[in-house]
Amino acid sequence: MSPELTTILMILSLFILLAGFPLAFGVGSMGLLFGFLTSGEAFLYMIPQRVVSGILSEYIFAAVPLFIFMGTMMQTSGVAERAYQVLHRWMSGVNGGLGVATIMLAMLFAATTGVVGASETAVGLLAIPSMLKARYAPSLAAGCVCAGGTLGILIPPSIMLILYAPMAGVSVIQMFAGAVVPGLMLGFGYIIYVLIRSAINPAMGPHLPPEEKLQFFSKESVAMAVRDLLPPLGIILLVLGSIFFGIASPTEAGAVGALGTTVMALAYKRLTWQSLKENCYMTIRITSMIIVIAIASNLFTGAFLNAGCGQVITDFLLSLGLGKWGIFITILTIIFFLGMFIDWIGILLITIPIFSPILLSLGFDPLWVGLVVCISLQISFLTPPFAYSIFYLKGIAPEIELIEMYKGIIPFVFIQIAVTILAVAFPGLCLWLPKLLAS
Repeated sequence: MSPELTTILMILSLFILLAGFPLAFGVGSMGLLFGFLTSGEAFLYMIPQRVVSGILSEYIFAAVPLFIFMGTMMQTSGVAERAYQVLHRWMSGVNGGLGVATIMLAMLFAATTGVVGASETAVGLLAIPSMLKARYAPSLAAGCVCAGGTLGILIPPSIMLILYAPMAGVSVIQMFAGAVVPGLMLGFGYIIYVLIRSAINPAMGPHLPPEEKLQFFSKESVAMAVRDLLPPLGIILLVLGSIFFGIASPTEAGAVGALGTTVMALAYKRLTWQSLKENCYMTIRITSMIIVIAIASNLFTGAFLNAGCGQVITDFLLSLGLGKWGIFITILTIIFFLGMFIDWIGILLITIPIFSPILLSLGFDPLWVGLVVCISLQISFLTPPFAYSIFYLKGIAPEIELIEMYKGIIPFVFIQIAVTILAVAFPGLCLWLPKLLAS
């Protein structure tokens, strides 16, 4: 079987199977089938080596369950309720203040969870009832929660960045540092949009009654901030600071964060044996899912590259005559399109081993490429038909109609696209902090 025919068949089979099969089983089965057809039994003998040396032996992957547990324990501690109470009372006198508080809480959770589902669920359960009670437009309430929740996959410590770094041969610490500025740009971009939208049409985001307002410099405000905001912020600074300043590796910092959030839950009297077991089970489930998909994707890309299909893709892109930037935009477009149909884990683990060598051969900075790809992948959580943020929100807020959710996310998708374009046009936005830390 020629490499060209193998390439066509593998890509077609991938799309066909993903339409009705679980990602891991569809990708893994095609990897085994085409690996055997193109390389024979030798491919089967290579599987244990690829799995152990390519995935399970990566020390950095040990950080994945630690950061997931850190996020679930943060949710158990009740810090979300406490922090939201402070934030929304600070912003109560401003049109759109609840929306701003929601996004700020999402940014806080994003720096502790590393995944979207846990962050969006925790924020949504608090914010949606409050915003609907305050007569917020359902579309704006849905957009704030969905867009804010997606920050969990970009703002460090992000599981996406941890998975991407070893595949592309870049430093996880550098990836974490490079994602800080784009992540903050997205968060503040959402806040600015909510404030402008609510100022133009106050009925969409009315301010709360004056009696609920908490004066920023009052004694009560300071006490609530110290009690409810300082502990989670301290853990975030401890974890990220120890990573950025070289005091601890991401895995070691993840262990510190997991222990710190457990102690915080105990201090808030929210830690029980049942909640500890549930958090452990959730951590195991999510980590196991990631590992199974990683193994399946490794089999697929291994068969794809062994059959010479990677070179076929390279030759095809170069033959288009688009130049290096044209090829880069084409690859980003492919990733954006895949995001409408496939989970980000599958996109990352399948496409990066194929596209990364192409982009590196064209002279692009691998760190910058990785950050732009991860920023663009965030859009996949909001783009239909498989907009995972919508599905998460529908599960916790069935009272909001699906059409209102889709209407609400559209402006935030444009903000995400704008930040992606800025990251492409001005690489310094992604590379400034990594260079500063390296100097």
